Amino acid sequence: MSVTEPAVPPLPAAPERSRDVLARARRRRLNRVLTALLLGGVVAAFTLGALGQRVIAEDQNDLLPVPLEALLLGAAFAVGSLPVAWSIVGRILLPVPTFFLYLTVLIGKSTPLPFYAAFAVAGLYSAALIVLSRHHADRPDHSLLGSRAPARHR
Repeated sequence: MSVTEPAVPPLPAAPERSRDVLARARRRRLNRVLTALLLGGVVAAFTLGALGQRVIAEDQNDLLPVPLEALLLGAAFAVGSLPVAWSIVGRILLPVPTFFLYLTVLIGKSTPLPFYAAFAVAGLYSAALIVLSRHHADRPDHSLLGSRAPARHR
């Protein structure tokens, strides 16, 4: 060993991934994004239907048109459900508008709930949407209710 030779051996080259592994990863990512978008559309449709049930005139004086409110809530849910690091932005934007929208819906229906019950149910709706979006962002491949199929690990 001479003085000019390095003592550390060279690093091995990174292993190449096969095309089928890359195609499966691309397909899995596309499936996760489409699932998030589909669920965001479901939340928007559910919210639009709920907002249409309000009959008290004061509850219908919103800052935004009703379809836009539902679309924004569905978009926040979809962003919160994406399997990316910045999906936390959607989950941060989700709780307060969801709570107030569903509180006005539950109080403004033709048969309104008492305020304390509407407050609790609106909180549950808000918490459920946050938990569901976090679940899909963190573990989009696992079923909420469980399955008999063998567990797949990433």
